[in-house]
Amino acid sequence: MTADDVRRRRHTAKEYGPDPVDIHVGRQLRLARELAGLTQTDVGKDLGMSFQVVQKYEQGEIRVSASRLFQLAALLGRPIDYFFEGFEGGKPGRGDMQRQEIDLVRAFRLIRSAEVKDCLQRLLREIGGGSTISLADND
Repeated sequence: MTADDVRRRRHTAKEYGPDPVDIHVGRQLRLARELAGLTQTDVGKDLGMSFQVVQKYEQGEIRVSASRLFQLAALLGRPIDYFFEGFEGGKPGRGDMQRQEIDLVRAFRLIRSAEVKDCLQRLLREIGGGSTISLADND
């Protein structure tokens, strides 16, 4: 057996599809970006790259390097581990937020009155069937 036989061939996203971790990190990136109210262009400009690169990160087509992940986390106000939250067993998490949910969270964050926020939380819990889950835990 030669060294070439032992050496493993690198799996590329083009040949084998994106790695599940890259897909998950990309989804988390997209969610954080949208919750921050930023476009792919905004993120690209702030970090000196094109919106296409941001798009490919979000789709898991290209991997986010450690230094770039650090920059993205700082820009989006998230800890590094945020990008890996919900990733279990080699499969991307199923907690993807829909557009309406993202818009709702962004609108909620614009409310300055704590009293109004509390009232909305109670109303949403009531409408949702009385769940005891705190909406504040999902920030």
